Amino acid sequence: MHRSHRMGFTLIELLVVIAIIAILAAILFPVFARARESARATTCISNLKQLGLACHMYASDYDEFFPCDNHASNPHIRLVRQLDPYVKNRGIFYCPSAVKYGFSALLPTEANWAAGNIGYYIFSFDGLPGSVTPGQPNQQTWIDWQFIRQRVWGNYTRILTEQDPTDYWLMSDFFSQPTGIMIHESGIASMNVVFLDGHVKKITQPAVAAFK
Repeated sequence: MHRSHRMGFTLIELLVVIAIIAILAAILFPVFARARESARATTCISNLKQLGLACHMYASDYDEFFPCDNHASNPHIRLVRQLDPYVKNRGIFYCPSAVKYGFSALLPTEANWAAGNIGYYIFSFDGLPGSVTPGQPNQQTWIDWQFIRQRVWGNYTRILTEQDPTDYWLMSDFFSQPTGIMIHESGIASMNVVFLDGHVKKITQPAVAAFK
């Protein structure tokens, strides 16, 4: 007696397999996306820790003054020139999560580096918020036009290392509350912040309420 052996799949079986793969993909892709963003956030924390260390190395050479720029947001030509001798990798100046927003000025390119455009804000500056190039406020100028204008008293805010090291901000992720940007996928205006003592903390409340 000869027993017949069926080879291959029927159309129905093939469709069932495809449907199962599609369901699994729908379940797993968001998990992979969250894992990828978690890795970016971890890299960002590492970047800020290294930048905080570079700022402290600079301050040890310059009478306990941290590096200083004209204002909080881009361009940071003065800042990158001051810190460049203290870092080995310029990539630490750029938050990897900026890629998904498509902000060309926040990407790690040679042109951006030469122009002083980096992916973080510096809160040691000696100019007024209005020193930003005049124009319509947008995602990259908002911090100067509104946030710092409201929160800074006086016009000289260069930071000394003797100020409260655990409370005052030194640098942070880019953020722009009016557009509802979620930097690391965890809420409006969430960001990583490096404080004067060099520790980094994730802030999940609006920056205007947490800033010091």
